[in-house]
Amino acid sequence: MAALAVGLCLLGIAAPASPAAEENRGRARDCTTEAMLDRGSQNAIRYVVWCGVQKGRVTLRIKRKQGALSGFSPIAAASGPGAAGPMRCRPLRGGRAFCSARKRGPVTFRGTVAVPRGTRCATLLSLNVWRWTGDSVDFPSGCPRSYEARERHLGQILSDRAWYGLDRDLLGDHAARVRRAEGLLAAWRRGEPVARWTSEEEAFGMPLRAAEQTELEYRDTYREHFQDMVEDGDWVKRNAPDSWAGYELDEAAGGIIWVGFTKEPEALLEKLRRSLIAPERFRLFPVQPRYTEAQLEKIWFSFPRPKSPLWHLINSTSIDYLANKIEVSTEHVDRVKRLIAEEYGPEAPFEVVFGRPAILLAASNPS
Repeated sequence: MAALAVGLCLLGIAAPASPAAEENRGRARDCTTEAMLDRGSQNAIRYVVWCGVQKGRVTLRIKRKQGALSGFSPIAAASGPGAAGPMRCRPLRGGRAFCSARKRGPVTFRGTVAVPRGTRCATLLSLNVWRWTGDSVDFPSGCPRSYEARERHLGQILSDRAWYGLDRDLLGDHAARVRRAEGLLAAWRRGEPVARWTSEEEAFGMPLRAAEQTELEYRDTYREHFQDMVEDGDWVKRNAPDSWAGYELDEAAGGIIWVGFTKEPEALLEKLRRSLIAPERFRLFPVQPRYTEAQLEKIWFSFPRPKSPLWHLINSTSIDYLANKIEVSTEHVDRVKRLIAEEYGPEAPFEVVFGRPAILLAASNPS
């Protein structure tokens, strides 16, 4: 709910309610954690909680996999533009600790726990941002068996940013895009909370700026709302049962969702937009489709026919909704094109591309 509320609030749009959202109202879910040995003490372990742009409550459970904590700081100091006060901790049964705080945006919490002298690297420490992401069960950094967080490769960051269209303001300026990516890596090294959280979060996998985290979470929000309407809901059945041609998400274009209708496209798009969270992000297919989604799926599900000469020539198939065609991958492009034209006609909705068969990795032998 926090991701939805932040993204929509920043754009002045009311968030739709749902049972799950109501249950978790007010809880932020964009925090990650790390623990490290305190070089100034033989029995202290320092921990840090990095949190992104979302507003709300943050909770943290601290425990050891074996043995109890011998102590902990009652307050974890907060810093950053989203700080709304420190994180306060209290003891739980079994030598554990429970901490809680609120935040208004990006913030870093830092605290310490104590363990019996000489046992800091003897067992795993669990830092659980309760119910949400950020759960870390590991040896503290500095221990021989600890997991050391690694910064992302610059080339992969540039590739991922291009995929999401995050540098559209720098198109044609490769040097500027490199400088921006290097700046994000520097922010990760400094421990800036948004860069840390987004780099650790699997959905992002790279350090981002605060506005970029908000943008990508907003995309998730309006995409999921739209998919609930057209895939799990009855919008298509009620409004465009004989016209709906599917949709395509275009991240590189800025999170645009292309939608297709075989009949009355402009009128149906406007009708759809009236039910959407981000109507300005939805556009019609550049070329009006000839086939509905149902028609394409009917052909796709039965292609190729078992006794067809195409059967052993094709590596994979999928629906290219934006092209309004079935994409066929093969190493025999010319031959497959000819056979498809003979069997389905020259105007059939197929596009044939070169592609090698998938390579299955051998399973490891458990013995």
